Amino acid sequence: MEGEESLTQFSPELVVQNPNLKHIVARLPPIILFHGTADYSIPSDASKSFAETLQRLGGKAEVILYEGKTHTDLFLQDPMRGGTDEMFEDIVSVVLGGDSEVIGKSVDRRRLVPEFMLKLAHWVSPF
Repeated sequence: MEGEESLTQFSPELVVQNPNLKHIVARLPPIILFHGTADYSIPSDASKSFAETLQRLGGKAEVILYEGKTHTDLFLQDPMRGGTDEMFEDIVSVVLGGDSEVIGKSVDRRRLVPEFMLKLAHWVSPF
């Protein structure tokens, strides 16, 4: 994102600390950050720090960590794996407002590739 000199422009945590925007943070809707502990692109500590910053500035924020999840698991490996997945179910539940009749019916969760291929992709992925 254009290097470290642009961090203040692109980092949500630094943006909300701008004194000119402080009054806006308390007006934001509740924020839930879903993060995998094996994310190499953005460490899960970044979500924890962001949530703490939001809370300190009057915002409502929560972090939910998923042990062993990477940056790409939710949209790449997990859909190919099929079956149920806690992170996916949690996100769908929030998006659908907890409507239990709809949750679980919206996506076909069949296995698409063998597990050894997913483990290989996990091992090779830089994310």
